[in-house]
Amino acid sequence: MPQLALLAASDSFAAIWPGLAAAAGFELVVGERASNEAAVVVLNAAGVEDQIADRLEAVRGTHPEIAVVGAAAEHRIAIRAMRAGAREYFALPQDLALLQGWLAQQAERVRAAGASASFTTLEASKYQFDGILGESPALRETLDRAARIIPHGAVTVLIGGETGTGKELLARAVHYNGPRKKAPFVDVNCAAIPENLLESELFGHEKGAFTDASAAKPGLFEVANGGTIFLDEIGHLSLPLQGKLLRVLEQREIRRVGGTTTMAVDVRVIAATHVDLAEASRRASSARTCTTGSTWWGCACPPCASAARTCCCSPGASCAASPGNTGSPSRPCRRPPSAGCSRTRGAGTSASCAT
Repeated sequence: MPQLALLAASDSFAAIWPGLAAAAGFELVVGERASNEAAVVVLNAAGVEDQIADRLEAVRGTHPEIAVVGAAAEHRIAIRAMRAGAREYFALPQDLALLQGWLAQQAERVRAAGASASFTTLEASKYQFDGILGESPALRETLDRAARIIPHGAVTVLIGGETGTGKELLARAVHYNGPRKKAPFVDVNCAAIPENLLESELFGHEKGAFTDASAAKPGLFEVANGGTIFLDEIGHLSLPLQGKLLRVLEQREIRRVGGTTTMAVDVRVIAATHVDLAEASRRASSARTCTTGSTWWGCACPPCASAARTCCCSPGASCAASPGNTGSPSRPCRRPPSAGCSRTRGAGTSASCAT
């Protein structure tokens, strides 16, 4: 049960705190200081409002959610409390309902954070590298390349390979084993979304940007902010849309459809394609595409048809060996990735990373 730390500078309203904490789902801990385990901190300074600044100074910066309870409903006291580091100020008894609502919100925030942490842990356990089955040199080289990329959360990644060779599985392994693993992983199938909707899906739109835009909508880059966006089948993007994606990769900012201002985004981009982007780039030599105008790290999933290759599989999945096998599933390779991956520039060199 999450802890509610009550810093009792005053004995006023002391009887209400056990009930308030229990109703919101907190364990009440009363003391002079708040432990690091406390999810929420409340300073009870009713009647001694002049001590608020000094009391908050002792806990400044240690807990983001600190509320102050006083007995005087004066805006000057509330302003002083906010400037001293409090998130909220409640004057009892008139603000009792507001205090109850705030505690309920904090309890929901703590529960959501716990659920998110559990989900992240589960996903990370599903996408460990030793859960990708296979022993072929080509697959091991691909995993070695990916391992070099993982610690660098700002590096843009391009994964090549035939359909069904585990490109998304590799992308998730990069995300859930890297520094952004606690942030969202947003996957987008660029081939499945109509071209006239894809820009709005990726970058969002403002109200009135087009006929059906009755309200503003954040794009998937905003949703993925702080985490990773996986653009599957990036080879299907039109040249105008590739130009807008190029700006995101170079400037780390987006502009919603119909918008006039840009928004900064902090997101790792992982793209995947089964298309030979080197050839596609040569055919579109007059245009500057998102892969020819920015720096990528390249990895490739070897084809399943290769006799020396075993398919990428998620943990627990059965994986048939390559043609000519005996039908037995391959053994998971436990050797951790270690070898290097060369940094590539442009679509030609990225695509040439295929093993």
